[in-house]
Amino acid sequence: MNCFVDSKTSDDDDFQKPCVIIPSDGFIRELLLESGLVLDLTVGISLFTMYSKCGSLEESFSLFQEIPVKDNACWASMISGYNEYDYLKEARLFGEMLSDGTCPDERAQVHAYITKIGLCTEPSVGSSLLTMYSKFGSIEDCCKAFNQINGPNLIAWTSLIASFAQHGKGTEALQMFNLMKQKGIKPDKVTFLGVLSACSHGGLAEEAYMHLNSMVEDYGMEPENRHYACMVDALGRSGRLTEAESFINNMPIKADTLVWGTLLAACRLHEDVELGKLAAKKAIELEPSDARAYVSLSNILAEVGEWEQVEETRKLMKGKGVEKEPGWSSL
Repeated sequence: MNCFVDSKTSDDDDFQKPCVIIPSDGFIRELLLESGLVLDLTVGISLFTMYSKCGSLEESFSLFQEIPVKDNACWASMISGYNEYDYLKEARLFGEMLSDGTCPDERAQVHAYITKIGLCTEPSVGSSLLTMYSKFGSIEDCCKAFNQINGPNLIAWTSLIASFAQHGKGTEALQMFNLMKQKGIKPDKVTFLGVLSACSHGGLAEEAYMHLNSMVEDYGMEPENRHYACMVDALGRSGRLTEAESFINNMPIKADTLVWGTLLAACRLHEDVELGKLAAKKAIELEPSDARAYVSLSNILAEVGEWEQVEETRKLMKGKGVEKEPGWSSL
């Protein structure tokens, strides 16, 4: 296969020859797949490099996905191919895929390569790197990836805010939100979801109220159930369960299972059995086949020693053919 890759000469016409003989139906690729040779890293890299050099990026990407274990050279070749043809949107895919089975050293190496070829300054790629590091709990690297972006856009700012929120850094998330607005970038619903999540994780109920109202009054947005669930979570973490129930009952839209499930999780946290029963009932009415409400209710009852009701709940669950799965937890 290397004969295809290494056949470039100083004559541009000669360089086109390997491209001419690539079967349009992917014959070579199919032959290697059938033989199992494509699973060999060296063969795989040679083949998708050949496709990349000839501009057949769709074939190149398809082959890339077939390689089970990808090393740094593999990632670098694929990213380089897309970068050579200015396919920044496609190059972003590799930022998103970095978290798929790569070890920390490989992620760092690929990040270094992306930095070397200048892709890290592109907002979509930088945002993907940021999200990758967030998934692995590396907030410091999240910030580094963000700072490399040339003119962070809304997606980049939102990714950073969400990363802080997911790791319990509510104050930092809100600081970034304020800084984003100072830069003249208007938030969208996803941004507000990150902001409200930051408030809920920190139990910042008053701040959550303020930002939820700002969504409506300052930006003309209609909050969705996921936004309201964050508000319920913020109240629940603060122990304001009665207020959380009242908030749900006064929502301008019908509360879904996420909202009632969030209240149910708060009831378990604070061992409020009666309100927990109500929240579970509402969630079960909305989605009778969702096991989480049954499991969470059983856990609440078990924790206060209501074993007869635990058994009744389990029988109800079994009678409806609902299979057990983890219960509701805080957002």
